[in-house]
Amino acid sequence: MRRLLIVAVAALAVIAAVAFVSGPPGAPSTVLGAGVKVPAGAPLPMLQDIDPEDLDPTRDVPGLPPIALAPPGGAVIQPGMIRIPKPPPPTGPRRVGIQVGHWKTDEVPAELGARIITQTGTTWAGTKEVDVNLDIAQRVRAQLVARGFAVDIIPTTVPAGYLADVFLALHADGDGTGDNSGFKIAHGIRRGPYEDRLVAVIREEYGKATGMSYDAEHIGRNMNAYFAFNWGRYQHAAAAHTPSAILEMGYLSNDDDRAILTDNADKVASGITNGIVRFLNEVPQSKIFGEDIVVPSSPIRPSPSPTR
Repeated sequence: MRRLLIVAVAALAVIAAVAFVSGPPGAPSTVLGAGVKVPAGAPLPMLQDIDPEDLDPTRDVPGLPPIALAPPGGAVIQPGMIRIPKPPPPTGPRRVGIQVGHWKTDEVPAELGARIITQTGTTWAGTKEVDVNLDIAQRVRAQLVARGFAVDIIPTTVPAGYLADVFLALHADGDGTGDNSGFKIAHGIRRGPYEDRLVAVIREEYGKATGMSYDAEHIGRNMNAYFAFNWGRYQHAAAAHTPSAILEMGYLSNDDDRAILTDNADKVASGITNGIVRFLNEVPQSKIFGEDIVVPSSPIRPSPSPTR
């Protein structure tokens, strides 16, 4: 049944692309020599990146279409691919966005769904995740500003099409037992070419500063499909050109991890700051925003089967 649904959605996506190419009366698109330009929110001939909640039939985002939507800057449909045009060159100091996980969840827009309002984060031994996230974010901001960078502290709601040299979401984890330990970092799919490097340098610098081990085993869809950089699903997400990642800084449910996050917060912030600065030194702004981003529209990426 699920395979039939994927095939049906793929067919709808192709029909949507053909509709834009053939230009029905009143269609909000422009036929270009290199493809068909579509505005923000228009359907694209590919499936949305799968949200972890998609495997739950009770998910409360009714009417959300399975076809991906063009981001705030629009997109260009070409044979077998989607092109995200490069943005105008940014001006001023290089900009970093630090998202505080679970902060101001009561202010999210309708497109994120009511479910996210109840996701207030981990609490363990009287320590609330959102408080740790905000504390570390403010320390990172102070360190980056002292080095001449512009920094935005961002709540759960990301500005639509947020454009910056780096976007990093900060979270802390909990396993309910206290057994797991370590940090995790991941980026999404269908994005720019520099995110592997962003993840690699933050992973190295964070591990060096904190002494924490890297927990690759527990990186899952809740990180890879994180809403804040899922531009094909949400308008309120980091722009495709913004190198983006999510960092789970450690397990609050683990006594050793929690002590590092609360008692050695400056070291934690320094690890994050060093990783970001290293990335910015290695990857100039002219590269990040210098080219269009091209992602394939086919073959349609298969959906994972629900765990039984």
